[in-house]
Amino acid sequence: MLTYLPLVLALAAAQPIQFDASQWTLVGHGATSMVYLDRPSLFIDNGVAWLRDSSFGDGTIEFDVALHGHASFAGVAFRGASEDDYELIYLRPHLSRRPDALQYTPINNGLEAWQLYSGPGYTAEAELPLNRWLHVKLVVSGYAARLFVDGAANPQLTVTSLRRPWTRGRIGLWGSLGGANFSNVIVSPADTIAPAARPAEPPAVPHTLTKWELSPAFETTQVKDDVVPDHGELNASAWTPVTAESSGLVNIAEYRRRTRSSASSLALVFARSTITASRAQQMKLVFAYSDQVHLFVNGRLLFAGNSTFQSRDPSFLGIASLGADAIYVDLRPGPNEIVLAVSEKFGGWGFAARLEPFAAEHGR
Repeated sequence: MLTYLPLVLALAAAQPIQFDASQWTLVGHGATSMVYLDRPSLFIDNGVAWLRDSSFGDGTIEFDVALHGHASFAGVAFRGASEDDYELIYLRPHLSRRPDALQYTPINNGLEAWQLYSGPGYTAEAELPLNRWLHVKLVVSGYAARLFVDGAANPQLTVTSLRRPWTRGRIGLWGSLGGANFSNVIVSPADTIAPAARPAEPPAVPHTLTKWELSPAFETTQVKDDVVPDHGELNASAWTPVTAESSGLVNIAEYRRRTRSSASSLALVFARSTITASRAQQMKLVFAYSDQVHLFVNGRLLFAGNSTFQSRDPSFLGIASLGADAIYVDLRPGPNEIVLAVSEKFGGWGFAARLEPFAAEHGR
């Protein structure tokens, strides 16, 4: 039951208003108002409590959170375009002092992407004390966000490239797998306009494959993932041209919605790219994927892999990292088609690939 949470909303005239529970919309389950650590608070187990009619593009969001220490997640959603599309920054109390205690991920079509966005600019270390009120401040400007935890003078997490398009949208409190208690939320929107353009990103590493086409979304219980669809099965209009990020990453959830009709079924998309070779040659195909992949070159299956969360051992996260996996492929003169069948369970649906000259590694 969602009944009460103190909120101060800083308006343009700097006149705070008192929160009324009728202003919040709960998506998910397990939200309960309670007195916790001597304060009125909202406990969110698994879901998002959205502030109705909020419009936040840039500015500051502050709140206090009480973390409980078990494997759980708690944070703030912002620029919510819909219940399935927003930016998210959250804390992992069970990973306090670890390099991924703090995490940023875009949410597209209801799907998180933490397996795709990891490392500098996306995850960071922080000490996350338990069982006391911990102040969190998020400062958002354009495509950048800075997170300050527990009164830190400098941001522990700096996101230099928020992945979703800039927009004004709702803000929300977010919890998962046992969540946390929230109190004293203060929202201070800034009077800004949309940036003219996304800041330039580092150029792609040479030989990164950036031009792809995506098939419609299927399910692995309905379509085989170890066979390339015949060109007659999918007409040309069924494929969507996409351009990878400068890192080479294609976040499939930006373009396709995951559907799973059963626990045994995974969402499936085929991605294809055509490489034109001037002559017959062997090359090194470096790739990353989440969660499962079947890789084909000119219709021939050359690799199958499973990088699903905990699929290899209990601590395995399934982070997609370009450079960890590679195969050596023989290209024929003229066009060569590379196809990845990428399946998704949860945590991030995407891939990246780079085709490097093999002869150069041997000085030829």
